[in-house]
Amino acid sequence: MNKNYLTQVVWLVVLTVGLLVVLSLVPPIDTFFTTKQIDIFSDLRTKSDTDLVDDESLDYTLDTITSMTPQPATTLPDTTVSLPDSIVRQQIIKSVKRKEGDITLIEDYSTTQDGLHNFISAIENRNRLQRPVRIAFLGDSFIEADILTQNIRMLLQDLFGGCGVGYMAMHSDFPGFRRSITQVDKGWQTINVITQDPEYNLLSLPLQYHQAEGDAYTRFKGVNKLRHIDSWDVSTIGFVAQDSAVISLKTDSSSYTYNIEGQKEAQFITINEHTSSIEIRCNNNHVAMWGSWLDGNSGIAVDNISMRGYSGTSLEMIPVTRLQELYDAIPYDLIVLQYGLNRMTPSITDYSPYTQQLADAVAHLRKALPHTDILIMGIGDRCQTDNGEIKTMPAIYGMRKAQRLAAIEAQCLFWDCYEAMKQIGGMPTFVENKWASKDYTHISHQGGAPLAEEFVKAINHALNNHSQPTMSQPNDTIANLYE
Repeated sequence: MNKNYLTQVVWLVVLTVGLLVVLSLVPPIDTFFTTKQIDIFSDLRTKSDTDLVDDESLDYTLDTITSMTPQPATTLPDTTVSLPDSIVRQQIIKSVKRKEGDITLIEDYSTTQDGLHNFISAIENRNRLQRPVRIAFLGDSFIEADILTQNIRMLLQDLFGGCGVGYMAMHSDFPGFRRSITQVDKGWQTINVITQDPEYNLLSLPLQYHQAEGDAYTRFKGVNKLRHIDSWDVSTIGFVAQDSAVISLKTDSSSYTYNIEGQKEAQFITINEHTSSIEIRCNNNHVAMWGSWLDGNSGIAVDNISMRGYSGTSLEMIPVTRLQELYDAIPYDLIVLQYGLNRMTPSITDYSPYTQQLADAVAHLRKALPHTDILIMGIGDRCQTDNGEIKTMPAIYGMRKAQRLAAIEAQCLFWDCYEAMKQIGGMPTFVENKWASKDYTHISHQGGAPLAEEFVKAINHALNNHSQPTMSQPNDTIANLYE
Protein backbone atom coordinates (compact mmCIF):
# COMPACT_ATOMS: atom_id res chain seq x y z
CA MET A 1 0.00 0.00 0.00
CA ASN A 2 1.44 3.40 -1.05
CA LYS A 3 1.98 5.94 1.76
CA ASN A 4 0.25 9.34 1.34
CA TYR A 5 2.80 12.17 1.58
CA LEU A 6 0.30 14.99 0.92
CA THR A 7 0.24 16.12 4.55
CA GLN A 8 4.03 16.35 4.74
CA VAL A 9 4.14 18.33 1.46
CA VAL A 10 1.52 20.80 2.70
CA TRP A 11 3.41 21.34 5.96
CA LEU A 12 6.68 21.80 4.06
CA VAL A 13 5.10 24.47 1.87
CA VAL A 14 3.60 26.23 4.91
CA LEU A 15 6.90 26.21 6.77
CA THR A 16 8.82 27.45 3.71
CA VAL A 17 6.42 30.35 3.12
CA GLY A 18 6.48 31.17 6.83
CA LEU A 19 10.28 31.26 6.85
CA LEU A 20 10.36 33.55 3.79
CA VAL A 21 7.84 35.90 5.40
CA VAL A 22 9.96 36.09 8.55
CA LEU A 23 13.15 36.72 6.52
CA SER A 24 11.37 39.43 4.52
CA LEU A 25 10.95 41.36 7.77
CA VAL A 26 14.74 41.61 8.17
CA PRO A 27 15.79 45.00 6.72
CA PRO A 28 18.77 45.37 4.38
CA ILE A 29 22.10 45.95 6.11
CA ASP A 30 24.63 48.39 4.68
CA THR A 31 28.02 48.34 6.40
CA PHE A 32 31.19 47.24 4.62
CA PHE A 33 28.94 45.10 2.42
CA THR A 34 25.28 45.27 1.48
CA THR A 35 22.65 42.60 2.06
CA LYS A 36 19.50 42.36 -0.01
CA GLN A 37 16.07 42.23 1.57
CA ILE A 38 13.86 39.27 0.68
CA ASP A 39 10.53 40.38 -0.78
CA ILE A 40 8.29 37.54 -1.86
CA PHE A 41 5.51 39.94 -2.84
CA SER A 42 7.64 42.28 -4.95
CA ASP A 43 5.94 41.27 -8.21
CA LEU A 44 2.53 42.00 -6.73
CA ARG A 45 3.31 45.29 -5.04
CA THR A 46 2.79 48.56 -6.90
CA LYS A 47 4.80 51.67 -6.30
CA SER A 48 3.66 55.23 -6.73
CA ASP A 49 5.78 58.03 -8.07
CA THR A 50 6.01 59.37 -4.52
CA ASP A 51 8.32 56.46 -3.70
CA LEU A 52 10.92 58.07 -5.96
CA VAL A 53 12.30 60.83 -3.76
CA ASP A 54 14.73 63.12 -5.55
CA ASP A 55 17.32 64.61 -3.24
CA GLU A 56 16.71 68.07 -4.71
CA SER A 57 14.00 68.44 -2.05
CA LEU A 58 16.23 67.31 0.81
CA ASP A 59 17.82 69.80 3.18
CA TYR A 60 21.60 69.44 3.33
CA THR A 61 22.12 70.78 6.81
CA LEU A 62 24.95 70.17 9.22
CA ASP A 63 22.68 67.85 11.20
CA THR A 64 22.73 65.36 8.33
CA ILE A 65 26.51 65.10 8.28
CA THR A 66 28.07 62.33 10.35
CA SER A 67 31.17 64.22 11.50
CA MET A 68 32.58 67.66 10.95
CA THR A 69 36.36 67.31 11.01
CA PRO A 70 37.85 70.27 9.15
CA GLN A 71 40.49 69.37 6.58
CA PRO A 72 43.91 71.04 6.88
CA ALA A 73 43.87 72.55 3.41
CA THR A 74 40.59 74.44 3.85
CA THR A 75 41.17 77.10 6.50
CA LEU A 76 39.41 80.42 6.07
CA PRO A 77 41.36 83.28 4.50
CA ASP A 78 42.14 86.31 6.67
CA THR A 79 39.73 88.48 4.66
CA THR A 80 36.60 86.64 5.83
CA VAL A 81 34.48 87.68 8.74
CA SER A 82 35.13 85.76 11.95
CA LEU A 83 32.16 83.42 12.24
CA PRO A 84 31.67 80.00 13.85
CA ASP A 85 32.81 77.20 11.56
CA SER A 86 29.33 75.65 11.56
CA ILE A 87 27.79 78.91 10.34
CA VAL A 88 30.32 79.23 7.53
CA ARG A 89 29.82 75.61 6.53
CA GLN A 90 26.05 76.01 6.45
CA GLN A 91 26.46 79.18 4.41
CA ILE A 92 28.50 77.28 1.82
CA ILE A 93 25.99 74.43 1.61
CA LYS A 94 23.17 76.87 0.93
CA SER A 95 25.10 79.06 -1.53
CA VAL A 96 26.62 76.41 -3.81
CA LYS A 97 24.98 76.44 -7.25
CA ARG A 98 24.25 73.14 -8.95
CA LYS A 99 23.10 74.33 -12.37
CA GLU A 100 23.61 77.31 -14.63
CA GLY A 101 21.58 77.15 -17.80
CA ASP A 102 22.24 73.75 -19.32
CA ILE A 103 25.51 73.25 -17.42
CA THR A 104 25.69 70.82 -14.50
CA LEU A 105 28.18 72.71 -12.38
CA ILE A 106 31.06 71.43 -10.29
CA GLU A 107 29.88 72.01 -6.73
CA ASP A 108 32.60 73.38 -4.46
CA TYR A 109 32.16 72.55 -0.77
CA SER A 110 35.63 73.62 0.32
CA THR A 111 35.70 76.24 3.07
CA THR A 112 37.63 78.68 0.87
CA GLN A 113 35.37 77.97 -2.13
CA ASP A 114 38.56 77.37 -4.09
CA GLY A 115 38.57 73.60 -4.23
CA LEU A 116 39.79 73.47 -7.83
CA HIS A 117 42.70 75.87 -7.34
CA ASN A 118 45.50 73.31 -7.89
CA PHE A 119 44.02 72.17 -11.20
CA ILE A 120 43.23 75.70 -12.37
CA SER A 121 46.71 76.90 -11.44
CA ALA A 122 48.25 74.01 -13.38
CA ILE A 123 46.10 74.81 -16.44
CA GLU A 124 46.99 78.49 -16.32
CA ASN A 125 50.72 77.71 -15.96
CA ARG A 126 50.82 74.64 -18.21
CA ASN A 127 53.36 76.17 -20.59
CA ARG A 128 55.86 76.41 -17.73
CA LEU A 129 55.19 73.11 -15.96
CA GLN A 130 57.48 70.96 -18.12
CA ARG A 131 54.95 68.16 -17.66
CA PRO A 132 51.30 67.57 -18.57
CA VAL A 133 48.50 68.73 -16.30
CA ARG A 134 47.09 65.45 -15.00
CA ILE A 135 43.64 64.17 -14.05
CA ALA A 136 43.06 60.67 -12.67
CA PHE A 137 39.65 59.03 -12.78
CA LEU A 138 39.39 56.29 -10.16
CA GLY A 139 36.26 54.31 -10.89
CA ASP A 140 34.38 51.09 -11.52
CA SER A 141 32.79 49.36 -14.52
CA PHE A 142 30.92 52.56 -15.46
CA ILE A 143 34.19 53.91 -16.94
CA GLU A 144 35.88 50.58 -17.66
CA ALA A 145 37.78 50.34 -20.96
CA ASP A 146 38.24 54.14 -21.04
CA ILE A 147 34.51 54.75 -21.55
CA LEU A 148 33.77 58.41 -20.84
CA THR A 149 37.39 59.22 -20.00
CA GLN A 150 38.60 58.68 -23.59
CA ASN A 151 36.26 61.45 -24.74
CA ILE A 152 37.06 63.73 -21.80
CA ARG A 153 40.75 63.28 -22.64
CA MET A 154 40.21 64.05 -26.32
CA LEU A 155 38.15 67.19 -25.64
CA LEU A 156 40.59 68.53 -23.06
CA GLN A 157 43.56 67.81 -25.30
CA ASP A 158 41.73 69.67 -28.07
CA LEU A 159 41.64 72.68 -25.74
CA PHE A 160 44.96 72.48 -23.92
CA GLY A 161 47.21 70.22 -25.97
CA GLY A 162 48.82 66.92 -25.08
CA CYS A 163 48.79 63.39 -26.44
CA GLY A 164 48.75 59.76 -25.33
CA VAL A 165 46.32 57.74 -23.23
CA GLY A 166 47.95 58.17 -19.83
CA TYR A 167 47.95 55.25 -17.40
CA MET A 168 47.83 51.67 -18.68
CA ALA A 169 47.80 48.50 -16.59
CA MET A 170 50.23 45.76 -17.58
CA HIS A 171 47.40 43.29 -18.06
CA SER A 172 43.79 43.51 -19.18
CA ASP A 173 41.27 40.67 -19.04
CA PHE A 174 39.41 42.27 -21.97
CA PRO A 175 42.03 44.13 -24.04
CA GLY A 176 39.78 44.43 -27.10
CA PHE A 177 37.11 46.21 -25.07
CA ARG A 178 39.25 49.32 -24.85
CA ARG A 179 39.29 51.30 -28.10
CA SER A 180 41.82 54.00 -27.25
CA ILE A 181 44.90 51.75 -27.53
CA THR A 182 45.90 48.30 -28.71
CA GLN A 183 47.22 46.07 -25.92
CA VAL A 184 48.73 42.58 -26.10
CA ASP A 185 50.18 40.99 -22.97
CA LYS A 186 51.16 37.60 -21.59
CA GLY A 187 52.61 36.10 -18.44
CA TRP A 188 51.38 38.50 -15.74
CA GLN A 189 49.68 37.68 -12.47
CA THR A 190 47.50 40.64 -11.52
CA ILE A 191 46.88 41.33 -7.84
CA ASN A 192 44.38 44.06 -6.97
CA VAL A 193 42.11 45.28 -4.19
CA ILE A 194 39.23 43.01 -5.28
CA THR A 195 40.40 39.67 -6.62
CA GLN A 196 42.57 38.71 -3.66
CA ASP A 197 44.32 40.16 -0.63
CA PRO A 198 47.15 42.31 -1.95
CA GLU A 199 50.26 43.38 -0.12
CA TYR A 200 49.10 46.92 0.53
CA ASN A 201 52.70 48.01 0.94
CA LEU A 202 53.12 47.33 -2.79
CA LEU A 203 50.04 49.32 -3.85
CA SER A 204 49.67 52.88 -5.01
CA LEU A 205 46.97 54.84 -6.83
CA PRO A 206 46.53 52.25 -9.63
CA LEU A 207 45.08 49.89 -6.95
CA GLN A 208 46.86 46.87 -8.44
CA TYR A 209 50.23 45.46 -9.32
CA HIS A 210 51.44 42.83 -11.76
CA GLN A 211 54.08 40.17 -11.21
CA ALA A 212 55.78 38.16 -13.93
CA GLU A 213 55.10 34.46 -14.24
CA GLY A 214 58.07 33.48 -16.36
CA ASP A 215 58.96 35.82 -19.22
CA ALA A 216 56.13 38.36 -19.10
CA TYR A 217 55.58 41.11 -21.64
CA THR A 218 53.11 43.84 -22.62
CA ARG A 219 52.88 45.67 -25.93
CA PHE A 220 51.01 48.94 -26.41
CA LYS A 221 50.34 50.53 -29.79
CA GLY A 222 48.62 53.83 -30.48
CA VAL A 223 45.44 54.00 -32.56
CA ASN A 224 43.72 56.74 -34.55
CA LYS A 225 40.12 56.05 -33.50
CA LEU A 226 40.15 59.25 -31.46
CA ARG A 227 42.30 62.34 -31.70
CA HIS A 228 45.75 62.68 -30.05
CA ILE A 229 46.28 59.01 -29.10
CA ASP A 230 48.17 57.55 -32.05
CA SER A 231 51.52 58.39 -30.42
CA TRP A 232 53.06 59.97 -27.34
CA ASP A 233 56.24 61.71 -26.16
CA VAL A 234 57.05 60.21 -22.75
CA SER A 235 56.84 56.60 -21.54
CA THR A 236 57.10 56.02 -17.78
CA ILE A 237 57.14 52.62 -16.07
CA GLY A 238 56.47 52.46 -12.31
CA PHE A 239 57.23 49.52 -10.03
CA VAL A 240 58.49 48.26 -6.67
CA ALA A 241 61.44 45.87 -7.03
CA GLN A 242 61.99 43.65 -4.01
CA ASP A 243 64.94 41.99 -5.71
CA SER A 244 67.33 42.74 -8.55
CA ALA A 245 65.81 42.29 -11.99
CA VAL A 246 66.17 43.10 -15.68
CA ILE A 247 63.50 45.21 -17.39
CA SER A 248 63.62 45.59 -21.17
CA LEU A 249 61.81 48.23 -23.21
CA LYS A 250 61.44 48.56 -26.97
CA THR A 251 59.95 51.54 -28.81
CA ASP A 252 59.48 52.28 -32.51
CA SER A 253 63.15 53.02 -33.00
CA SER A 254 65.09 52.01 -29.87
CA SER A 255 65.69 49.22 -27.38
CA TYR A 256 66.63 49.68 -23.73
CA THR A 257 67.77 47.29 -20.99
CA TYR A 258 67.77 48.26 -17.30
CA ASN A 259 69.46 46.33 -14.51
CA ILE A 260 67.29 47.11 -11.50
CA GLU A 261 68.49 46.83 -7.91
CA GLY A 262 66.02 45.78 -5.24
CA GLN A 263 64.97 48.51 -2.80
CA LYS A 264 62.04 49.50 -0.57
CA GLU A 265 61.19 52.67 -2.49
CA ALA A 266 59.23 52.72 -5.72
CA GLN A 267 61.25 53.15 -8.90
CA PHE A 268 60.46 54.69 -12.27
CA ILE A 269 61.94 54.35 -15.73
CA THR A 270 61.25 57.25 -18.08
CA ILE A 271 61.94 57.37 -21.80
CA ASN A 272 61.66 60.77 -23.48
CA GLU A 273 61.11 59.62 -27.03
CA HIS A 274 58.23 60.19 -29.41
CA THR A 275 56.82 56.79 -30.30
CA SER A 276 53.62 55.03 -31.33
CA SER A 277 54.42 51.74 -29.56
CA ILE A 278 56.26 50.28 -26.63
CA GLU A 279 57.01 46.77 -25.43
CA ILE A 280 57.80 46.08 -21.76
CA ARG A 281 59.41 42.83 -20.58
CA CYS A 282 60.23 41.47 -17.14
CA ASN A 283 60.99 37.93 -15.93
CA ASN A 284 61.23 38.42 -12.16
CA ASN A 285 58.16 37.85 -9.97
CA HIS A 286 59.70 39.93 -7.18
CA VAL A 287 58.94 43.07 -9.19
CA ALA A 288 55.49 44.56 -8.55
CA MET A 289 54.74 46.50 -11.73
CA TRP A 290 52.24 49.34 -11.24
CA GLY A 291 51.87 50.01 -14.95
CA SER A 292 52.93 52.52 -17.58
CA TRP A 293 52.05 56.14 -18.32
CA LEU A 294 52.06 57.12 -22.00
CA ASP A 295 51.89 60.91 -22.21
CA GLY A 296 52.75 64.08 -23.98
CA ASN A 297 55.48 66.25 -22.51
CA SER A 298 52.98 69.11 -22.06
CA GLY A 299 49.27 69.80 -22.39
CA ILE A 300 46.94 67.58 -20.40
CA ALA A 301 46.79 63.88 -19.50
CA VAL A 302 43.76 61.90 -18.31
CA ASP A 303 44.31 58.56 -16.57
CA ASN A 304 41.61 55.90 -16.46
CA ILE A 305 42.15 53.75 -13.35
CA SER A 306 39.00 51.62 -13.30
CA MET A 307 38.35 48.49 -11.27
CA ARG A 308 35.30 46.37 -12.03
CA GLY A 309 33.29 45.63 -8.87
CA TYR A 310 35.14 48.15 -6.66
CA SER A 311 33.50 50.85 -4.51
CA GLY A 312 36.54 52.83 -3.33
CA THR A 313 36.21 51.91 0.34
CA SER A 314 39.78 50.65 0.80
CA LEU A 315 41.58 53.66 -0.67
CA GLU A 316 42.74 54.68 2.79
CA MET A 317 44.64 51.37 3.02
CA ILE A 318 47.15 52.57 0.43
CA PRO A 319 50.31 53.70 2.24
CA VAL A 320 50.82 57.46 2.25
CA THR A 321 54.47 56.98 1.26
CA ARG A 322 53.49 54.99 -1.86
CA LEU A 323 51.05 57.70 -2.93
CA GLN A 324 53.73 60.34 -2.41
CA GLU A 325 56.32 58.33 -4.37
CA LEU A 326 53.91 58.15 -7.29
CA TYR A 327 53.12 61.86 -7.05
CA ASP A 328 56.82 62.74 -7.13
CA ALA A 329 57.14 60.98 -10.49
CA ILE A 330 53.59 61.41 -11.84
CA PRO A 331 52.10 64.57 -10.28
CA TYR A 332 48.29 64.67 -10.15
CA ASP A 333 46.41 67.97 -10.19
CA LEU A 334 42.91 66.51 -9.92
CA ILE A 335 41.58 63.12 -8.82
CA VAL A 336 37.99 62.16 -9.64
CA LEU A 337 36.36 59.42 -7.55
CA GLN A 338 33.69 57.74 -9.69
CA TYR A 339 32.17 55.02 -7.52
CA GLY A 340 28.83 53.90 -6.13
CA LEU A 341 27.44 51.25 -8.48
CA ASN A 342 28.92 48.37 -6.52
CA ARG A 343 27.69 49.64 -3.18
CA MET A 344 24.13 50.19 -4.33
CA THR A 345 21.22 47.79 -3.78
CA PRO A 346 17.77 48.49 -5.28
CA SER A 347 16.00 48.06 -1.94
CA ILE A 348 18.31 50.38 0.05
CA THR A 349 18.04 54.18 0.01
CA ASP A 350 20.12 55.05 3.08
CA TYR A 351 23.87 54.93 2.47
CA SER A 352 25.09 56.83 5.53
CA PRO A 353 28.00 54.42 6.22
CA TYR A 354 29.21 54.90 2.65
CA THR A 355 29.18 58.67 3.12
CA GLN A 356 31.70 58.36 5.92
CA GLN A 357 33.86 55.85 4.03
CA LEU A 358 34.06 58.15 1.00
CA ALA A 359 34.89 61.13 3.20
CA ASP A 360 37.62 59.09 4.91
CA ALA A 361 39.04 58.13 1.50
CA VAL A 362 39.17 61.80 0.49
CA ALA A 363 40.88 62.74 3.77
CA HIS A 364 43.50 60.02 3.21
CA LEU A 365 44.22 61.12 -0.35
CA ARG A 366 44.42 64.73 0.76
CA LYS A 367 46.88 63.83 3.50
CA ALA A 368 49.16 62.10 1.00
CA LEU A 369 48.58 64.50 -1.89
CA PRO A 370 47.99 67.99 -0.45
CA HIS A 371 48.51 69.68 -3.83
CA THR A 372 45.88 67.56 -5.59
CA ASP A 373 42.21 68.57 -5.82
CA ILE A 374 39.61 65.87 -5.13
CA LEU A 375 36.23 65.60 -6.86
CA ILE A 376 33.52 63.06 -6.04
CA MET A 377 31.52 62.19 -9.14
CA GLY A 378 27.95 61.30 -8.26
CA ILE A 379 26.37 58.12 -9.53
CA GLY A 380 24.78 58.18 -12.98
CA ASP A 381 21.19 57.39 -13.82
CA ARG A 382 20.13 53.76 -13.42
CA CYS A 383 16.68 52.46 -14.21
CA GLN A 384 14.42 49.52 -13.53
CA THR A 385 10.99 48.39 -14.74
CA ASP A 386 8.12 49.52 -12.53
CA ASN A 387 4.61 48.46 -13.64
CA GLY A 388 5.81 48.25 -17.20
CA GLU A 389 7.50 51.67 -17.09
CA ILE A 390 11.22 52.37 -17.10
CA LYS A 391 11.96 54.58 -14.09
CA THR A 392 15.01 55.71 -12.17
CA MET A 393 15.81 53.25 -9.40
CA PRO A 394 14.90 54.76 -5.99
CA ALA A 395 18.30 53.75 -4.61
CA ILE A 396 19.92 56.23 -7.04
CA TYR A 397 18.59 59.15 -5.02
CA GLY A 398 19.91 57.70 -1.79
CA MET A 399 23.37 57.04 -3.23
CA ARG A 400 23.47 60.45 -4.89
CA LYS A 401 22.65 62.12 -1.58
CA ALA A 402 25.27 60.04 0.24
CA GLN A 403 27.95 61.03 -2.24
CA ARG A 404 27.08 64.72 -2.10
CA LEU A 405 27.12 64.57 1.71
CA ALA A 406 30.55 62.94 1.52
CA ALA A 407 31.78 65.90 -0.54
CA ILE A 408 30.26 68.29 2.00
CA GLU A 409 31.86 66.48 4.91
CA ALA A 410 35.23 66.13 3.19
CA GLN A 411 35.05 69.74 1.98
CA CYS A 412 35.85 68.80 -1.60
CA LEU A 413 34.23 69.01 -5.05
CA PHE A 414 31.15 67.21 -6.35
CA TRP A 415 29.80 66.71 -9.87
CA ASP A 416 26.29 65.35 -10.32
CA CYS A 417 26.54 62.75 -13.09
CA TYR A 418 22.86 61.84 -12.64
CA GLU A 419 21.81 65.43 -13.33
CA ALA A 420 24.14 65.62 -16.33
CA MET A 421 22.61 62.45 -17.78
CA LYS A 422 19.11 63.82 -17.18
CA GLN A 423 20.15 66.96 -19.04
CA ILE A 424 20.56 64.83 -22.19
CA GLY A 425 17.55 62.57 -21.67
CA GLY A 426 18.42 60.18 -18.85
CA MET A 427 19.11 56.47 -19.06
CA PRO A 428 16.01 55.62 -21.17
CA THR A 429 17.27 57.98 -23.88
CA PHE A 430 20.77 56.53 -23.58
CA VAL A 431 19.43 53.01 -24.15
CA GLU A 432 17.18 54.14 -26.98
CA ASN A 433 20.14 55.80 -28.72
CA LYS A 434 22.34 52.75 -28.06
CA TRP A 435 24.44 54.91 -25.75
CA ALA A 436 23.94 52.39 -22.93
CA SER A 437 23.40 48.68 -22.53
CA LYS A 438 19.95 47.23 -21.90
CA ASP A 439 20.79 46.68 -18.24
CA TYR A 440 19.96 50.41 -17.90
CA THR A 441 23.14 50.78 -15.83
CA HIS A 442 26.28 50.93 -17.98
CA ILE A 443 26.90 53.48 -20.70
CA SER A 444 28.63 52.43 -23.92
CA HIS A 445 31.56 53.98 -25.76
CA GLN A 446 29.01 55.97 -27.78
CA GLY A 447 27.27 57.11 -24.59
CA GLY A 448 30.53 58.31 -23.11
CA ALA A 449 30.82 61.01 -25.78
CA PRO A 450 27.77 63.19 -24.88
CA LEU A 451 28.37 62.72 -21.14
CA ALA A 452 32.02 63.74 -21.58
CA GLU A 453 30.83 66.95 -23.21
CA GLU A 454 28.77 67.71 -20.09
CA PHE A 455 31.80 67.16 -17.84
CA VAL A 456 34.06 69.33 -19.99
CA LYS A 457 31.41 72.06 -20.02
CA ALA A 458 31.54 72.01 -16.22
CA ILE A 459 35.35 72.17 -16.24
CA ASN A 460 35.31 75.09 -18.68
CA HIS A 461 32.75 76.95 -16.58
CA ALA A 462 34.95 76.52 -13.50
CA LEU A 463 38.02 77.73 -15.40
CA ASN A 464 36.22 80.78 -16.77
CA ASN A 465 34.55 81.77 -13.50
CA HIS A 466 36.99 80.80 -10.77
CA SER A 467 37.86 84.39 -9.89
CA GLN A 468 34.24 85.25 -9.20
CA PRO A 469 33.43 84.93 -5.47
CA THR A 470 30.73 82.45 -4.56
CA MET A 471 30.82 83.03 -0.79
CA SER A 472 29.09 85.92 0.94
CA GLN A 473 31.24 89.02 1.31
CA PRO A 474 32.90 90.00 4.60
CA ASN A 475 30.25 92.64 5.34
CA ASP A 476 27.50 90.04 5.45
CA THR A 477 25.92 89.48 8.83
CA ILE A 478 24.77 86.33 10.53
CA ALA A 479 21.20 87.48 10.06
CA ASN A 480 21.35 87.47 6.25
CA LEU A 481 23.48 84.36 5.76
CA TYR A 482 20.36 82.22 5.27
CA GLU A 483 18.40 84.57 3.02
